[in-house]
Amino acid sequence: MKLAEYLFRMKMTKKDFAEKLGISRGHLQHILSGTKNPSVKLAKKIEEETRGKVSKAELLFPEDFP
Repeated sequence: MKLAEYLFRMKMTKKDFAEKLGISRGHLQHILSGTKNPSVKLAKKIEEETRGKVSKAELLFPEDFP
């Protein structure tokens, strides 16, 4: 599942999710828009926060997940 879809389904704001991750809303926005990839550590944290619904592989290699 894409991260944006997860946030939508969970009715979670970017601000709230960014705070859970310990990053800025702007940094999260860059990840969502695809202009920046998360670090391996951050991708793992996102996977943990989403209970595996958003995989670190999908975050690190988005071209493999159309």
